Amino acid sequence: MKIENKEFWEREDIIYSQDKTVADTSNYEAYLYEKASSYFSKKNVKVKNAKVFGVGTGREIHGILKYISIDKILATDISENMIKKGIENIKTWKLDTKVTMQVNDATTFSGSKESFELVTLMNCMLTYVKDRKDRYKIFKTSYDILQPEGVLIGAVHNQVGTPQKTAFFLLRKILKPFLKNEVGSRVTGFYGFEVRGYYFSEKDLYKHLKDNGFKNIEIKSLSEYYKEVNIKYNRLKGYNNLIFFATK
Repeated sequence: MKIENKEFWEREDIIYSQDKTVADTSNYEAYLYEKASSYFSKKNVKVKNAKVFGVGTGREIHGILKYISIDKILATDISENMIKKGIENIKTWKLDTKVTMQVNDATTFSGSKESFELVTLMNCMLTYVKDRKDRYKIFKTSYDILQPEGVLIGAVHNQVGTPQKTAFFLLRKILKPFLKNEVGSRVTGFYGFEVRGYYFSEKDLYKHLKDNGFKNIEIKSLSEYYKEVNIKYNRLKGYNNLIFFATK
């Protein structure tokens, strides 16, 4: 069944699938948080404000605060129902004095009076932003609201992974002159729902970041990351997401 992005994330069954009352942090998320924390330490930067886009029900908040000392977090999501559940979780975790959660579309976020030392685009939220102009808006906004030398971290779906997915995007690259949309365009979603989305190549993700002013850009696939830390990972079965770190 085809469904629009916002409608998809407002569904109770989708929210339930994403809700983690016992917040967990994957090793690659921890890697990004530790990398950001190390950067701030070297720069002698105190993280007063962090901005979390696509927060969902708040699962990642615990991980961020475990690895990075942050005074205040502003977390937003396009889904009203996700935010309602997220507010419940934040109160349960006794983090409501530190975390503010709001309904907001990342493509139209105008920021707040504060600027931020850290901005996150985790949970592969950009996979569900199908139009390039909207993805560029999000990256530009992320850059604009960052303090000088601020950090952006995130994760996106990769065009290279399982044989079926890799072959799909390889064929689209070959047929690029005949396509009506971008090579990375793909129908995604789960539970039988189809949502128009976008999968990145490393080159394309780098261009998104570079075009919007970011520097010190580091991108790696999960297979590359796990090889570095000597953890077995089967790229032929895993999602092989791309993770990234960049600064203003």
